[in-house]
Amino acid sequence: MSILNSERKMQSMFYFDGELIPEPEYDPRQVSNWVNVFLKARDSNSDDETLMRTVAAYIRTSTASISVHAKHHDHPLCVSIKVPGDYHSNKASILAAAELQADYYCQEIRSGRVQINRALLFRRSLMRNAWFMGLNA
Repeated sequence: MSILNSERKMQSMFYFDGELIPEPEYDPRQVSNWVNVFLKARDSNSDDETLMRTVAAYIRTSTASISVHAKHHDHPLCVSIKVPGDYHSNKASILAAAELQADYYCQEIRSGRVQINRALLFRRSLMRNAWFMGLNA
């Protein structure tokens, strides 16, 4: 694995008080789900609070995917929110937990403590591919 790829895999989606929030390595012994929301290229003009409100709205309307890995490492325009634990019995429970986390991030953004890693979210090298895949609409 190249240095670039290993660094990219370690990047988190959020900063807290100016420091990237550590994102844990995948551990198959821990049950976690990631709720992934795919934004539009035009959302790059939005501020962080508006972005998180958009993420929460996508989750609330079930317009999000659930996976065992964060997809923001592999796809631009994606915000992934971790939902730990094996006590979520269905998709609705996972989405409800992710929505609460998105609302928390929105509040923390409003208070100035959290920022979105815009370099990761809107990375140019992959946004060109997203444009051709139709994620820009």
